[in-house]
Amino acid sequence: MGRVAFAAALAACVAVCGSASAADLSFKDTPEFSAPPLRWTGFYIGGHAGGGFGDTDVDDTFDYNGDPFASNSVDISGLIGGLQVGYNIQRGNLVFGIEADLGYLDISGSTSADLPNPDPSNHTRDISAKYEMDGGLYGDLTGRIGYATDRTMLYVKGGVAFLNAEFTSNYVGQNWSTVDPGGCRCQPNPSTFGAFGQDETLWGWTIGLGVEHALSENWSLKLEYQHFDFGSMSLGYEGSYNFARDLHSSLEGNADISPTVDAVKVGVNYRFNGGGDTLK
Repeated sequence: MGRVAFAAALAACVAVCGSASAADLSFKDTPEFSAPPLRWTGFYIGGHAGGGFGDTDVDDTFDYNGDPFASNSVDISGLIGGLQVGYNIQRGNLVFGIEADLGYLDISGSTSADLPNPDPSNHTRDISAKYEMDGGLYGDLTGRIGYATDRTMLYVKGGVAFLNAEFTSNYVGQNWSTVDPGGCRCQPNPSTFGAFGQDETLWGWTIGLGVEHALSENWSLKLEYQHFDFGSMSLGYEGSYNFARDLHSSLEGNADISPTVDAVKVGVNYRFNGGGDTLK
């Protein structure tokens, strides 16, 4: 009987110890799993949309009864939208990349300007102008550098940019006729010299900054501000008109046009190899 009791007691001890060990493993030694940090390295493609505003400086040097120069500005605004493609390399928290944008910058604006004769005693034939500016296809190629904290990245960018733009200037002359010895001036006789236009691809530079947040390993959203300076274009023009009472006027000159734009864009990107390796 003694041996049977001892065996039973030993079996009970083994059972209790085994249960305790299993319970201990169940609550203390269960491995913990956590999602790996997001990695920004790789190719991506996406789209963007937003709005832009700015101005176009117009320096008009002309010859019309001795008028030498006029400087004006055209306010421009409109929508922006297009596609982007790029590649990132991550080293620690720093992300280096290159990005290209291609889209449509649908900005436009116009303004009217008086171009009077600089001689206050000679206003028998003054002139006025209307300037118009329209945007079109645009693109840029920029380098990017960012600082990433897992799923959010702050970045700056800068590079070259182009814009296909159309500029039009329309000039109207005012003929004040003297009809009596007292020097009375009658109503002006407006006479159009003509509309002069030019379509050109402008090249300049751009800088910007933004924030991008990853929604998943592949998809991300971004908010971006970008400043564009598209350089300048030059428009030459020449026209003439025979006013009433055998008065003849001719107009010729050159207008230098320099557009700048500030744009705010929202966009979405898809990374083809989200979760790729981060360079150490």
